[in-house]
Amino acid sequence: MSRAHLDADDAASLLRELAWLRKRGGFTASRLVQAPIVDEVLRGSLEDSFERLRHRFVSAIHSLSEQDEPLVGVLLAAFTLSPETAGSGSLLERRRAMASRLGCSMETIASREEAGLRLLHSRLVAGRYAQAPLVLDVPEMHGGIVYEETTTLIVVEHRQWRGTVEHYRLANMAGELDFVTISRSYPAHVTAQPGGEFSVNSRPVEGAGWNDHFWHIDPASGRRTPMHDATRYDLAFRAEPLPGEEPTTPISLASRAFHARSLLATIQVRFIGEVPSSIWQFTGASPFARPQAANQYNRTSLDAQQRATLTQRDVHGGLFGGFGWEW
Repeated sequence: MSRAHLDADDAASLLRELAWLRKRGGFTASRLVQAPIVDEVLRGSLEDSFERLRHRFVSAIHSLSEQDEPLVGVLLAAFTLSPETAGSGSLLERRRAMASRLGCSMETIASREEAGLRLLHSRLVAGRYAQAPLVLDVPEMHGGIVYEETTTLIVVEHRQWRGTVEHYRLANMAGELDFVTISRSYPAHVTAQPGGEFSVNSRPVEGAGWNDHFWHIDPASGRRTPMHDATRYDLAFRAEPLPGEEPTTPISLASRAFHARSLLATIQVRFIGEVPSSIWQFTGASPFARPQAANQYNRTSLDAQQRATLTQRDVHGGLFGGFGWEW
């Protein structure tokens, strides 16, 4: 069985299994074993761990935010997937906590759960959410690289850039491919993750910054080998100031644009020492239209670790998302 061939009986069973999974201890490894169709639609291969299936399930729930943001919290609580419900063994207890948080009745929470389950059912059947298992019958995923999930962390210490760590989980849909190119506008020493699947070769581009070409290698032999078609890869690397060139100019911008489709993109900036007096976020901005100041719509804040986080879904087209700030 696959999502593309889920018959009417299986689809009905999937909805029943989802309704059952939210009860008692919620979405746990032992309970997922008793929900075989939910397991099937989340699973890309027999080697997938429970944690990977859990991440996909959470991703599917978060994909509903475009229709109803509060619904996401209701479902995460119902399945014991939110931090505040971890370890809860009672759906009634979780509903009570959610009703108190949202200022409504438990009956309202139960009603929203039912509506949410139907929407979640549709997403799981279609496989249209950020971390869905790779399926080859999705037209949008043909003919290029698709970033299933990307994370970018920029570290700023005492107003100076100290480094950037990036991780790309990508699906190659372009046939055999030797390397992936990621561009940057600033000078840096770039190193691929030791022991990973890629090596890096950086080249300046006149008037346009630098291109980092990440060549796929065979970890066993260390030799360059093409990436296979319809296969996932993990690309991780670090960018740091050039040796002997200590940054002297205060940094006030952290952003990233994608020329290939990115299904789930997270960008973070972490401040060590001094923090900005004002910080704002933006999405879908051209290089010339990134906002220069905070306002009531874009102002953001730092968490307890002095980090700002922006999560975007299904982005591409060369437009920037990220943060600007003032000291």
